[in-house]
Amino acid sequence: MDKNLIFSNIDSFSADQLFDFINQGIVTLDELRNTGDLDASKRQAITKLQKSREKEDDDAWNNCSKVRTEISYKEYIDNHPNGKYISEASELKSKLEKERIEREKEKEDILNSIIQNPNDFPVDTIRDYLSDGLLTADVLIQKGIPKEVINRLIKNDSAPNFTLGETPKSIPDGFTEVYFWGIRGSGKTTALSAVLSTAGKKGYSEIAQGPGYNYMLQLQNLFAENITILPTGTPTEKTQYLPFTLKKKKETNARSVSLVELSGEIFQCFLYKNASKKLPTIHHQETFDTLINYLKGNNRKMHFFFVDYDKKNNADQDGYTQANYLNAAATFFNNPEYNIFGKTTDAVYVVVTKSDLMPEDKNSKKDQISQYLNENYTSFVNSLGDKCKKHSINGKRILGTPFSIGTVYFEQICDFNPETAENIIDILMRRIAPTGESILDVFNK
Repeated sequence: MDKNLIFSNIDSFSADQLFDFINQGIVTLDELRNTGDLDASKRQAITKLQKSREKEDDDAWNNCSKVRTEISYKEYIDNHPNGKYISEASELKSKLEKERIEREKEKEDILNSIIQNPNDFPVDTIRDYLSDGLLTADVLIQKGIPKEVINRLIKNDSAPNFTLGETPKSIPDGFTEVYFWGIRGSGKTTALSAVLSTAGKKGYSEIAQGPGYNYMLQLQNLFAENITILPTGTPTEKTQYLPFTLKKKKETNARSVSLVELSGEIFQCFLYKNASKKLPTIHHQETFDTLINYLKGNNRKMHFFFVDYDKKNNADQDGYTQANYLNAAATFFNNPEYNIFGKTTDAVYVVVTKSDLMPEDKNSKKDQISQYLNENYTSFVNSLGDKCKKHSINGKRILGTPFSIGTVYFEQICDFNPETAENIIDILMRRIAPTGESILDVFNK
């Protein structure tokens, strides 16, 4: 409608029509009044309509400000194109639109990362994303995360805390000692838990009495369910002595196993010993003395060295890499004073944990493990190989084996796969001979 046409026909328009022209921004009330043709009744009616519209505008804006969403600002703009808050509404809508686009991109980036590696984000971060709506359970399931994993994540169960037992000064004679070696975070405790749990489920194992009894029960129960919450940190401050038996259901006699989970601090001890330096604490000295005392015994022995594939050779807080620690162990093993691998050693294995993260390869997993160890831990592998040749261990060669507890999601929720745990159980079954006397006969008297 043309402004001049309105001015020429004020008497022909109703107060409602003139009010609409004002709202459309064609004319103002002052302009209509200045023509001298706007009678008092229409002016009063228009003023009343303006006050009503102003209250409606204020109410709409107040409601919009409470919600503060892109949709609420759009509704205000659509319903109040000439509202007094239109500029602010447009600015806030634009800001939220940009944030939404950024969040959608962030969401896609997160989902793509999760597809590539479900451990790219810790569990608490994923919970936060679910809480603020950036992700939903349905979207995660669509991207391949098992529903059972999402349920455990939402349930927010606490990670288990292990209760360590006291470390005995010596190991009873007559049984096979199985040593689990590994630096802090190498995965040896989780592997031990998987082995004990799997053996228990198969009815192969029985735990003996002793200071490590409660700890072994907790380890065994960690994988009682296929979907489980992993501990945020595994205990490494004490060497643990864990006696149990292994026997297949149809066998008469059992294999008596004295399993020794070594403190990760033992590798720090090797660094100091190689440098002819005094160990840093009394605890380090006790850890070292206990190990040497164990190794001097006459029991048959097997050694499993755990190497974390995912850790690679990144330096720790002290500036040492996994290779540094393993090489320090190899150097220490060469000391004839201690004779770590002597006539009592039956087997030496290097176990590569988190092997499920290794890229797919045309070669067998066994060949991949061998290549990985030779490329990244040459000195350590060669040194162990020399010991195997010297003492006729493993057919004079070092043995490497992969290990994985299954797929781990968000660093803490595991979809357990017992396959490689069964492999270690099979190794123990094959390499340890059943005997008439059981370790339980000693500890349960």
